[in-house]
Amino acid sequence: MRRWLILLSALLCAMMIAPAFSQNVAASKMALMTFTSSVEVKAAPAQVWAALTEIDKMKAWYPGWKNVVATAKPLTTAGHMLDYVDEWNNAGKTVVIYLAKNQELRLAHVPNDGSYVCQLKFKLELKGAATLVTVVEQYSDNLDVPTDKDTALIAKNGMMKYLAALKAVAEKGASTK
Repeated sequence: MRRWLILLSALLCAMMIAPAFSQNVAASKMALMTFTSSVEVKAAPAQVWAALTEIDKMKAWYPGWKNVVATAKPLTTAGHMLDYVDEWNNAGKTVVIYLAKNQELRLAHVPNDGSYVCQLKFKLELKGAATLVTVVEQYSDNLDVPTDKDTALIAKNGMMKYLAALKAVAEKGASTK
């Protein structure tokens, strides 16, 4: 009988305490847009990797890195950070989240105002004499219009533009070797 009283007391306490904790918990939808695309580059994975990680080559294809200092070190380790000013004049940081040389590079772009986070994943796969580059670009957090068709179209078109530029830079590097 004593066990039942203890169990009943514990249950009643839990029922009284649980609402107090849940009052401080708020759930909300998080803005999220994801874009995925692929491009076949007529170059070995090493040339694509160089275009993805060497500063001068990065500046040639990605709008967010146009103002990165040319003397900055190549992206070679997780945690490496670059300061940037993007094409809309927003300053921020790019952080290497993960890398496997010639295979996969994951980055996060975080503007200084903290309004969103953009995660990029570049996956490289050898396809004969070419490299298939698959990119996943994901925006999250405080986007003003995350489902707006115009915003999605602008982001998608931007991705297609920088993939074409990445292809050109990597293929140019392959032709000079």
